[in-house]
Amino acid sequence: QNALYQSCHEDENDVQTISHKCQVVGREHYEQMTRSKKYQDRQDLYYLAGTYDPTTGRLVTAEGVPVLC
Repeated sequence: QNALYQSCHEDENDVQTISHKCQVVGREHYEQMTRSKKYQDRQDLYYLAGTYDPTTGRLVTAEGVPVLC
């Protein structure tokens, strides 16, 4: 939950489709923040889980471990 994967894939989106900005941090920082009462209920906090390469279909965790799909 709340994991995001970065990718070099690009899309064009109409500005009206953007609902709000969010904050993306490393997983360790995310876990520290969500333990704090201040951040527990935030719906706009995500962590970087890894990288996805759309040309090869390769998914790699933030720690560099390949994920087999």
